[in-house]
Amino acid sequence: MKNLLPQATSPTITTLDDLAKLSNYSLMDTLNCDPDAKANGADYAPRQVFTGHYVPVNPTPIHDPEYVAHSKNFFRELGFADSMAQSADFVRMFSGDISHVPKPMRKVGWACGYALSIFGTEYYQQCPFQTGNGYGDGRAVSVLEAVINGRRWEMQLKGGGRTPYCRSAKSAQ
Repeated sequence: MKNLLPQATSPTITTLDDLAKLSNYSLMDTLNCDPDAKANGADYAPRQVFTGHYVPVNPTPIHDPEYVAHSKNFFRELGFADSMAQSADFVRMFSGDISHVPKPMRKVGWACGYALSIFGTEYYQQCPFQTGNGYGDGRAVSVLEAVINGRRWEMQLKGGGRTPYCRSAKSAQ
């Protein structure tokens, strides 16, 4: 017997405003912010982060960004229209300028720390402070948490600029 019921399809996300409607920071809202962080996201100097799950930090925008390419397969999986990749607001956001994203998206990104342990042995040698309090996303800045097609996604910019976890490498920007 044939299934005569219409198949549920997700609407195509064609604009940043469409994507903004899917933003969902419920995971972030359960985490603790580093109490020594700057709420405005201007927290770029390497420092030890003693507590908290994340540090608010804004990515460093690329000046005059240009669209180069995107993964059509990934866009299809997310339900994004290919045309969105070339829209000025999408290019601006994914080039590090989140200052004008539509609500309820947040205008401040975040970087997360992590601990290095192998089979229960903590390692500090690679930590810039030799304490373990400097491990984290040195140049990765998350810019969006969203639920798309029933799955939670965190969108992150690799090479997004300095964070408190940065180990002083020079930026290519």
